[in-house]
Amino acid sequence: MNREILEKEFEPSQIKRRRGAFGDDIDYVETADVIRRLNTAFDGQWSFEIVEYQQMFDEVVVLGKLTAEGITKTQFGSHKITKAKKDGEVVNIGYDLKAAASDCLKKASTHLGVALHLYSENIADEPREPVDRNAMTPSESNETISKEKLAEIKQLRTKLKWTTEQVMEHAERLFGTKDIAKLNPVMGDAFIAYLKAQKDKPAS
Repeated sequence: MNREILEKEFEPSQIKRRRGAFGDDIDYVETADVIRRLNTAFDGQWSFEIVEYQQMFDEVVVLGKLTAEGITKTQFGSHKITKAKKDGEVVNIGYDLKAAASDCLKKASTHLGVALHLYSENIADEPREPVDRNAMTPSESNETISKEKLAEIKQLRTKLKWTTEQVMEHAERLFGTKDIAKLNPVMGDAFIAYLKAQKDKPAS
């Protein structure tokens, strides 16, 4: 096992920052960068599987298993179930499970040394997938949805044959605002997942 590659510190440009649940700033690396690190260290010869998942209160919790070179690391991952602000309807449970799986993979990878330099001495305080507990309300920070995500929402609107007003109405029901440009990145991802799930449903 190439620990030098696994434990190599990530470049500053790869380290992101988000506001934690208690108002503190938390550093993290994106799931894609963790996957690239595992691919490099093991030449793609590794596997990850979700062994079990369940809903607990307002979260989905998954138990995952990461295996490489005969070594297995097991960890839990979780994600708060995203619900519409207006009526509490679950937006997209598949998106929540995917986020929980990503959280789980990153946590399991730390046991092989990946991104361990970002973690505090207390493993319970390890950084999570960048999903805030208040993700479904407008962000208080200056971080907003990217132009690329806005363009993707526009493309999805065209495929759904929705009007701009219809998209804004759905955004208001889910997030309490019609101004899509003011959505934070997490809200933007959730909205995109929601729109994709509507492709087989009639437009409202």
